[in-house]
Amino acid sequence: MKRKFQLPFRLPKLALLLSTAILVGLAYLLGWSKVFVVENIVIQTQSKEVSQEVKAKLAESPAVVRIGDPLARVDRRAIASRLRELLWVENIKLDRRMFAGEVRISVIPREPIARITTSTSATVDSVGFLGADLEIFYLPRSAVDKAISSGETDWGAIPEISFLGEFQGGANETNDAIRKDIRNLLQSLSKSEFDVKQVVAQSPTELSTKASKSGKTLDIFWGSVNELSLKIEVLDRLLALNENKRARYFNLSNPVSPIVK
Repeated sequence: MKRKFQLPFRLPKLALLLSTAILVGLAYLLGWSKVFVVENIVIQTQSKEVSQEVKAKLAESPAVVRIGDPLARVDRRAIASRLRELLWVENIKLDRRMFAGEVRISVIPREPIARITTSTSATVDSVGFLGADLEIFYLPRSAVDKAISSGETDWGAIPEISFLGEFQGGANETNDAIRKDIRNLLQSLSKSEFDVKQVVAQSPTELSTKASKSGKTLDIFWGSVNELSLKIEVLDRLLALNENKRARYFNLSNPVSPIVK
């Protein structure tokens, strides 16, 4: 009687072993071998100063990325954490180019919604900002100027906030309520195509802005942000009237009875 020839193990098991071996080999090739290593670190910026600053921060001991490191083991989170020590940095984008041996790092700057006027900044050497998360934070003036001049940020073009009246003690002493009101005001005006230059906050019921629309510069007293959508609608209707072509001041604290000058 003839014996049937049998494989020493089943084919699916052989395929599993082969695939495991391939994965292990690839992991070693990418993560531990010297085949795909970092040969060049590129900081994507137009500013040589910013590039040097970022590279210096990355190289601080212990360095988070170095020439000769396996490309696959370059840790984006470690790089982002290190660069956040530069206070103007929010996050990064990392691009590994395996065959070129290149790591490309794009810095994502923080995105404040307004800049605190110098008179209410902590010191003359720093610049204050209001973040979208309602955090007030201060950055070294040199870092801010560098980020603006390099084109990394548009911080020079964002609205300014002046805290006066009951808030003149300092931006840090303001509460979340007034910060939310300012954010609401800025967002609503932006949606209505107003270009806000300055917000002046004296109290929760004394908010005003300098803004422009259709080439006209306007001083607008809003009072509070209550009925804000109605106030903006009333303002748009007032601006559309021929009799208000030369008007530059609008008091909308009472939208039913606005004052125009």
